[in-house]
Amino acid sequence: MSELVVLGLKLGFLALLWLFILFTGNVIRTDLFGRKVSAAELVAQPGPGAVPAMNQPRLSRRALKQLPHTLTITHGKQAGLQLPLEGGVLIGRSSDCQLLLDDDYVSTRHARIALSAGGYRVEDLGSTNGTFINNQRLTQPTPFGPGDTLRIGRTLMSVEK
Repeated sequence: MSELVVLGLKLGFLALLWLFILFTGNVIRTDLFGRKVSAAELVAQPGPGAVPAMNQPRLSRRALKQLPHTLTITHGKQAGLQLPLEGGVLIGRSSDCQLLLDDDYVSTRHARIALSAGGYRVEDLGSTNGTFINNQRLTQPTPFGPGDTLRIGRTLMSVEK
């Protein structure tokens, strides 16, 4: 092989190596700091975990009494922690989440628990490692009530009345 071909292969390999390093750095940066959000997106969207007032379900007092009121962490680093479910809970590693989980397997904004007409629903927000109810991975918003176990990363949670 001529020296020119070998030099071309070396430079090509070097270029691919630099692309890999830049791609890896971008993935790490995005994982640590989240994606960039423009000012227009911030104005257009309500805060995290918020349910727009016009979409807020209207439930009778009897139905509200039957709903669970507390999210309890049963296993994990924060076992025993209880959090009220009023209006919904945003779960993740970001500082703007209502439930902040310090776990390598939890995304910045991992999941949301929101009130719907039939009770509380859990929605996975595009997390890398998934959200599980009773060991079933969520692909769409799923009802969540007493007796169900929610797993996010290494943390197990349940709801109580």
